[in-house]
Amino acid sequence: MKQKLSIAAAVLVVVGVLAGSAAAASSPAVVTGGTSSVQQTSAVIKGTVNPNGSETTYAFDWGFTPAYGFASAPRLAGHGTAAVAVQATASGLTPGTVYHYRLIAVNQYGTTIGADHTFKTAGHPPPGVSTGPATQVSATAATLTGAVATNDALTSWMFQYGVSPSLGLQTYAQALPAGTASQPVAAGVAGLTPGTIFYYRLVAFHGPTSVTYGNVQVLMTLPSTRPVPIVHAATTPHRVGSRPFVFTTSGAVLLPGSIPSWAGCGGTVTVRYFLGPRVVGSTLAPVQANCAFAGQVAFARKPGRGPRRRIVRLYVFVRFAGNGYLTPTHARVKHVTLG
Repeated sequence: MKQKLSIAAAVLVVVGVLAGSAAAASSPAVVTGGTSSVQQTSAVIKGTVNPNGSETTYAFDWGFTPAYGFASAPRLAGHGTAAVAVQATASGLTPGTVYHYRLIAVNQYGTTIGADHTFKTAGHPPPGVSTGPATQVSATAATLTGAVATNDALTSWMFQYGVSPSLGLQTYAQALPAGTASQPVAAGVAGLTPGTIFYYRLVAFHGPTSVTYGNVQVLMTLPSTRPVPIVHAATTPHRVGSRPFVFTTSGAVLLPGSIPSWAGCGGTVTVRYFLGPRVVGSTLAPVQANCAFAGQVAFARKPGRGPRRRIVRLYVFVRFAGNGYLTPTHARVKHVTLG
């Protein structure tokens, strides 16, 4: 009887030990900690991990927002039951910028995510830049424009340009004093090839490591000889029987293949209504970005003299004024009828 009790007691002891072990083993406990050695482009981020008795791996996340986007390489925290200090170096950071970070640990029992913390890197934020439009464009030269926010630090800037998106040429670097407001900048470029598309962007920097690139923009130098476009136009309705006599002339400027729409679609179209040699109505229609145009003219009464019931025929003359890329031209003469 005593032997049976001893065996039962032993079994209970073993079961108790196993139960205690199972209870002790669980998902890791993590605490996102502080930071140290915060520099302009790097920082050491810290925390603690308790593996809770199971082999545990941990990593840090960081980024500009709580969505993070960057992570350290996974490392082992062991399989103990006490909290261990862990850390990682976040590198390639932007000066003067707030970052979010957190600690994550995982073992066979689950994943634990630490709280979100923040830190700010040392130094001034990088300059802000905005590449602007090209102005004073000619066949061989142009003025490139933009704006630079120095973010309270001495800032150098220049334009990069070339005949492909890889650029390759640049203007001389110039300096702006420290300030808080965005400042306009401009630089002229010369010796360009006529009728050629150029790519350019504004670049600003605080020293060699804090560089900001503006968006790449395009310009086209004026051609040596402007080609002649084709202008299509139609006036509707062809006939209006009663007052007010309202006509709409619409159409498009058709570009030659050598001129892209973003360069050639500009200028104005003049629509004139003639009664014999005399202009009796007109309108000015801007050419839109898609090279289309439309203008409307309304007559309160029939132009000219004579019986009010007479039929009046007007001739519609449509002329495109041209622009730096295209010569002036006109569409075919049409006519409309009143009455």
